[in-house]
Formats: sequence, C-alpha cells, structure tokens
Amino acid sequence: MSLENFPTFPAARIGLEPPTVAIVGGGASGLLTAAQLLRHRAPVRIVLVEERPRLGRGVAYDTTCDAHLLNVPAAGMSAYPDDPGHFTHWARTRRPEAHAGSFLPRRLYGEYLEWCLDQEIGEPRRRTTFTAVRGRVTGVAPAPDGVRLDLADGGTVWADTVVLALGNSAAPAREPAAAEPGGAVRDAWQAGALENLPPGRPVALVGTGLTAVDVIVSLDEAGFGGKIHAVSRRGLLPRAHQPVPPAVALLLTGGPGQPTSAPTSLSDERDGAWPRTARALVATLRAEVDRAAAAGRDWRTVVDGLRPHTQALWASLPEPERARLHRHALRYWEVHRHRMAPEIAERVDALRRSGRVEIIAGRVVSITPGLDGGADLALRPRRRMTGSSPGPADVVIEAATVIRCTGPTERLASAGDPLLDGLFRRGDARPGPLGLGLDVDRDGRLVGEGGRPSDTLWAVGPLRRGALLETTSVPEIREQAAALARVLPDSVLAAQSGSTLEEAL
Repeated sequence: MSLENFPTFPAARIGLEPPTVAIVGGGASGLLTAAQLLRHRAPVRIVLVEERPRLGRGVAYDTTCDAHLLNVPAAGMSAYPDDPGHFTHWARTRRPEAHAGSFLPRRLYGEYLEWCLDQEIGEPRRRTTFTAVRGRVTGVAPAPDGVRLDLADGGTVWADTVVLALGNSAAPAREPAAAEPGGAVRDAWQAGALENLPPGRPVALVGTGLTAVDVIVSLDEAGFGGKIHAVSRRGLLPRAHQPVPPAVALLLTGGPGQPTSAPTSLSDERDGAWPRTARALVATLRAEVDRAAAAGRDWRTVVDGLRPHTQALWASLPEPERARLHRHALRYWEVHRHRMAPEIAERVDALRRSGRVEIIAGRVVSITPGLDGGADLALRPRRRMTGSSPGPADVVIEAATVIRCTGPTERLASAGDPLLDGLFRRGDARPGPLGLGLDVDRDGRLVGEGGRPSDTLWAVGPLRRGALLETTSVPEIREQAAALARVLPDSVLAAQSGSTLEEAL
C-alpha cells in the first residue's frame, strides 16, 4: 500500500468520533496491530502514521534484494495466530514452489503484510475506519482532551489512544570508540550504505549478527571483489537453520505458529520451577543439549522447545540475574535462537572458505582516517581482552570503508529520537528492565516515572524487549497485536465515555 495518495492532516485535530487510536509506525508491528483491530471490527478509528512511502516494510522488509531471506520458515510467519498456514497459502499464489518449510525473500513478506492490511480494509462488514498519514512523529504528548502527535512537517494528529510500534527504527547503535573520518564510516541501516565502494579494496564490518550477514550477502550479490572483515567482541555468527521439509514443517508446532522439533524436558518436564540464577539456567540448558544429543536429537530442538517459555523464564529471574545473563550469556543464546536460513549459511560459509570473508573476535579500539579517504580500524583481539594469554598486539585493518552492522540500540534513552526523548523528559515513559526498551505492564501500557501504567500510551513489538526479551519476531508480535485488539477498544472507550465495549455495542 503506497502512502502517496493518502491525505496529510495539517489541521489542529482530526477524528473525534468514534474514538481514535493512533498507531505510530507502519512496519510489521504497526501493520499487524492495525490488521487485528480491523479484523475484530473494533468501534474505533485507526490513524496509522508512517514516514516510509509504503506500509508493512519497516527496517526488516524494506529490501529489494531477493537474496535477503526470512530467518523463519514460512509456516511460522502467518500474520494471524489462529491461522498458521495463512502466509504459506498466500506465498504459493506468488511462488507455486513455496511450501511450509521455505525460507522466502523478506521483500515478499513485506508485500504479504501490505496485502493483509488491504484485505482487512476491504472487508465489507468492517466497522473500523482506517486512515494512513505519511509523516514522522517527533512528539507524543498526553493532554486533558486526548493525545497530541506532532509531525516533523509541522502537522498535528490528535487521538484518544496511541500505540507506539516503532520496531527497529530507532537510531542504530554506535561503537563508542569510533571516530568519524570523512565519510568512510557508514551505517548499514542507511540508504546507499553499500554504494560507490572502491573496487577491490577491503571493507570492515563492525558486528557479526544478522545485519552483518545481510551486508555480506548484499556485497556478494553486487559482485564486490574486496575482502570483508567482520568484527565483534565474541566473533559469533548466527547459527544455521536445518532445512525443513514441507511435511515436517506442517507437523511441527512448537510455540505460537513457530515450527520446531519435539519438546525438551527443560520446557515440558521441569519440576515446576525455573532456574533462579543465570549460572543455573545456563548449566540446565547445556545439560538439556547433552541429553538431546544422547537421544539423537539436534541442539535446535532444545532452543526451539524453550521458545514458548522464554518470556516467562526471563520474567522469573531476579533483576541482578537478568543483568548477569544479559552481560555474559545472552549473545550465545541469540546466535542459536536467531538463525540464518540454510541457503544463507551455506553462502557465508563458502565465502569464508574462499578467504573473502574473515570473522574476527575483538574490541574496536579506534577508527581513524586512512589513506585515500579510507579508514583504519584498530581492534584488540579477544585473547588479549580476556587475559587468557598474552595474545597478539592490537590489529589494524586498513579498509576503504567501515560499515556499522550493530543494529538498533537497545537502550532507547540514548537513541537520540525526539519522540522518545520527549516521553522520557516528561516522565510519560521510562526505560524497561536493565534499561532495555520501554517499561510496560503485562498488557503493553507504558509505565511512567511514577510507576503507574498509562491510560493512553501503549507499546508493541521490540519496544517491550526489557520486559519480555523475546519480542522481535513475528510469532511474538502477532500475539501481542491480537491481544491488543481484544483489550485496547475496551480501554479507549472506557477512557472516553466510561462505558465498556459491550455496552457500546
């Protein structure tokens, strides 16, 4: 759905009746929330505000490269929790060879999300009014007569309730030691980051996660001939999914719509209590992997079997233990949990074997201007960081360009986003546990400085990371969107008129 033909609203206020729900962000989180509200025929007006020209893309699906694949099989990517085959069936109308175990292009999934919204908007029995506004929200301020959304172009949108669905659109994280030598340091998330690279000269990537994998694949697709050095503190690449045959993908249902293998004893045979320390949890997980191997099962069965319980497990840990887990072990969990599609893993492995890609474990010490407009990246190898041995001296990579692939910042208080800065400054929001994301209650209401959940401000998707940990993938976000569609209309109607949804109907 293109936003080019939707009107903008410079006027002081739009839509007072019925009550208005404004969704800030038109990526996967925002679109899934809008689609669920429409599907539930909620007696509200939806105003969705998105700065990109098309809905359903966000950062994740705004790619034109078909080599950028989903890192979840098609069977786990339905927009609707109660219809797990929805995406697979749609994908077959575009690609007849697609099946439940296919790892399909992310571009295609963006089209699917857009189609889902179009279908809900066109539903003849729909009672919910939908309007899309193209613009960037720079401020959200609750007021006695509603919530004011300030747009970057000077426009204003008024609503009764606001759902923040910012996804991963906050400012990307930056290496604190990185200087800015004349244009030789780029962010992978910015448009044109991989354009006009000097042919044959090496590039350095800061980060070795899924963003770095995307960059490696993009450079290979473009025929880049230079060497690619990818650096992170632990030098860990995401692990690979196993190929999922169609019949298996249809049968396996571990987690909300997510294909997996047989449940593990950690998730289904525990004695009623989760481990209460980070050390005990890691030890238990390792023991489960050993038990799986002894039974002839792959470690992936343990990781995927734990997925439906991860949020409850995270919440059950005392905050000091969460901090310890986050600091020492979470990266190891993430590379096993958020895996590469098999085809992508094979491609990256081939590039490593050929010597075109090198993965380095170490800490970036500095980035300084190099020769011919390039950049010199100095790093301290991990062996020196850990002190396990004297190790080699600091290494300098003479690169044509350094590309930051560290992804979005988890600590939104330092993201530099004017919308979030304003919420923090007024006390309408506060950082979540460990400073991650935003603090929310169990339904997704923002919790402000006083500790009281908001009546008008909600969050969905990655913004809930501190409270939930696992909240960045579609299977989790669609559950949140469905839950919001059940409780939010009640809340907004009660706030506006003191009546419940049932009374209004």
